[in-house]
Amino acid sequence: MKFITGSVVHTLDSKNRIRIPKKLKDAFEGEKLFFVRYTGGCISVYPQSALDARLEGLKNIKSDNKELLKAKRAILGAIEEIEEDNQGRTTLSAEMRAHAGISKDVITIGMGDYLEIWAPERYNGETEDMPLEDAFSAIPF
Repeated sequence: MKFITGSVVHTLDSKNRIRIPKKLKDAFEGEKLFFVRYTGGCISVYPQSALDARLEGLKNIKSDNKELLKAKRAILGAIEEIEEDNQGRTTLSAEMRAHAGISKDVITIGMGDYLEIWAPERYNGETEDMPLEDAFSAIPF
């Protein structure tokens, strides 16, 4: 899998379907993809390999640890497999749209090994107090 970068602004169609932008989707090299209701009010798109790596620790959670079991249920319940039609569209469920505050327009961001899908208003709110020069100085390159 390639390192995924960039952003694309696009829209849901009238049936709440979305097409993952080709320039971002191609980096997944044909892997099965999953929507994840993620923290911060966005939807993440994970390829099977990256999702498996992130969820590895859930295998060790025992049924006698009630708090961790609740967390495991919440995490696994927030994941939906992406099923595309023959035109490459997938329906964004009501739960996903509500979680992300998406009604029509979306912005999809490459995040290295996964994507984030945002309502533009929320994305702008997340990034407005982080000028690009501050972002570059916050993360060592």
